[in-house]
Amino acid sequence: MTQRQQRFSALGFALAIVLSGVAAFSWAPVSNASPHAASSTIRERPQALWRVVSSSPRGVMVDYRNVKVDGVVFRALRLRARTTLLRWHVGAGDPNAWRSAPADAGSSIDWANEGPAGVVAAFNGAFKQAANAGGAVVDHVVLEPMRRGYMTLALNNAGHWEMGVWGAKGFPTPGFGAIALRQNLAPLVQSGHLTSPALTSNWKFWGDPINENPLTARSGLGVDAQGNLIYVATMTGVLAPTLGKALIGAGAITAMQLDINPFWPTLGAAATPLHRPGAFSVFLPGELHNPAMYQTGWERDFFVALAEPATWGCSWASPGLTARPGAQPQLLALRGTNCSSSSSPSSTSTTSALP
Repeated sequence: MTQRQQRFSALGFALAIVLSGVAAFSWAPVSNASPHAASSTIRERPQALWRVVSSSPRGVMVDYRNVKVDGVVFRALRLRARTTLLRWHVGAGDPNAWRSAPADAGSSIDWANEGPAGVVAAFNGAFKQAANAGGAVVDHVVLEPMRRGYMTLALNNAGHWEMGVWGAKGFPTPGFGAIALRQNLAPLVQSGHLTSPALTSNWKFWGDPINENPLTARSGLGVDAQGNLIYVATMTGVLAPTLGKALIGAGAITAMQLDINPFWPTLGAAATPLHRPGAFSVFLPGELHNPAMYQTGWERDFFVALAEPATWGCSWASPGLTARPGAQPQLLALRGTNCSSSSSPSSTSTTSALP
C-alpha cells in the first residue's frame, strides 16, 4: 500500500462478510508430535509444469512455475506442506507495535532460531496497518486487532498453516493452536472460484494504488487441495480478479491478496537451505528489491519458509502459547523420533530459471 490510508465504503465492506459464528483465538498449548510424519513417509514428488527449487531426502520442498492469465505472466512459488514450515515476521516500522514482537518474529530472519532449520524462501506480507485492512498477532502480541470477515492466514507452533475467514465456524480448526495470525481484506478465492468481493466494480476495495491507477503490481497467497501454500505475484499492472485467476491457475482453492504496488512484492527462494545469510536463486521477475533484505532487516512484514528435518518422524516446533500474559517467544527445537544433530537437509536439486 501507499502512505495514504485506504478507505472502504460500508457497502464495499459488506461484500467481505462471510460469517457463520465468531471464532475465538485459542491460546491452548500445541502438541509437540510431528503431524508431517503422522500420515505417510512417501516422498514429495516433482510434478509436471513445476520446477524444483529445493529438495531433501523427504522429497520436494519448494517448486515454482509461471502462470499466464489475460496475457500477464505471474510467478508462482509453492511450499510443500509435508517438507516445509512457515513463520511470520513484523517489519521495522509496521505494524505500529512492531517493537513488541520478540526477536524470533522481528524485522529480520532470526538466524539463531531459524538458521538451524535452514531458510528455503521468503516473501512479502500484507498491507500497512494504516490501510485498516485487517489484524495481526504474533507470539501472544496483538499488533492489530483481528477483524470478522477478513481472510486470515494462521500459523501454529509447528509452522503449519491454515487459511480461512475470521469468524467462520470451524476456523481455525479446534486444537490448531495458532501462534501467528495475519489478515488482509476479504477472501479473494474460495472453493476454487473468485469471490463476490473479487468481482466488485469498486477496485479501491482491493487497495489504494499509486496515482489511483488500479492496474498495479499485486501479490497473493493461497492453499491448494493438498494443503500446500502457493505465493503468486506479478510486477505487471493487474486488477485483483486477475491475481485471483492466477492463484486458481496455480492450484489454489482458497486465497487472499497480499501487498500491492511496485515497491512491495518481493520473493526469494534458495536452492540450498540457508543457515546464515546467503544467496537466493529464484526471484519475482522485475522486483525492485533484493530479497536478501529479509536476511538483515526490512521495514514491512514478511514470511519465512524453513526446511523440515531430513528424516520422517522428526520435525521443528516451538512451545506454543499459553494463557499467561505477555509476549511468548517461539523458539524452535527438534521434536519427535529419528532426530539428530543434523537438523536440516542439504538440497539435492539444481534450479534453472524460467523465462
